[in-house]
Amino acid sequence: MKFLITGGTGLIGKRLTEYLVNKGHSVHILSRKNNLNSDTDYIKYYIWDPSKLEIDSKCIDNVDVIINLAGKNVFSFWNNKTKKEILESRLNSVKTLIKLLKENSNTVKQFISSSATGIYANNSNENQDEYSETKSHSFLSYVVMKWEKKVDELSELNIIVSKVRIGIVLSVDGGFLEKQILFNNLRFRPLINRGKQNISWIHIDDVVRIFYFLAKNSLGGIYNATSPSFSTNMELTNKIERLRKIYLINISIPSFFASIPFKILGIGDFFKEVVMFNSKVIPKKLLDKGFVFKFESLKKIMTF
Repeated sequence: MKFLITGGTGLIGKRLTEYLVNKGHSVHILSRKNNLNSDTDYIKYYIWDPSKLEIDSKCIDNVDVIINLAGKNVFSFWNNKTKKEILESRLNSVKTLIKLLKENSNTVKQFISSSATGIYANNSNENQDEYSETKSHSFLSYVVMKWEKKVDELSELNIIVSKVRIGIVLSVDGGFLEKQILFNNLRFRPLINRGKQNISWIHIDDVVRIFYFLAKNSLGGIYNATSPSFSTNMELTNKIERLRKIYLINISIPSFFASIPFKILGIGDFFKEVVMFNSKVIPKKLLDKGFVFKFESLKKIMTF
């Protein structure tokens, strides 16, 4: 198969590209930068600017599957400008791809878009799967709802549409784990509310395998990309401590006091929705389809 990947130079995109090439597939990558000199026999780069709805139409030549990973990182300090960028970067990416497919003959059979577990209820102690109610009033849930609604428009083009709601990705190359290791290097561990909040995590190797699984089996619909067994923040940081063989000093901070600097900076909602996000999201549909997780629990992870 031939794949077109947006966000191919990001955390997941890089690993996914490597995985697909190792499987013998060709990959086209959309980038804002001119990476044409980086082309190989299996990887080719094309320029686009979704903020202007501009794209090199040659990027979909003989492409079978589009995987959309584009969007501004939500792990940034939120203000009105940043929030607008988080939403528009996602909507404009999809708009640009819809325009591309409508205006050019193509062989695309499936569109797989990343999404996020932020659509589910926060502070929920109940398991939430793909059939759970998603009527949340947070900024992140609003973004995901608008994002997925725009992705659904692709079904009008008679192609398979898949949406992958990704949890907290564990990778030493970036994201949540990178920040945890930074604190570890300082030999202390800040625990808000004693680290009791639930984290719906997934190992990056399983993330890329899920995208390939959906493409290989032509599966459409919504899928949660989270490990079958979620963990508390304390359990996850304990695992990091054991694997890295270091001793950490716990610093317990009540959520009220931890939220004060965020509120002073005017980003209290970032603290509530990102720092303190508490959910038990399970991948029911993937398990029902027979997907086998390589890292279904923290016990399976032997190195970071």
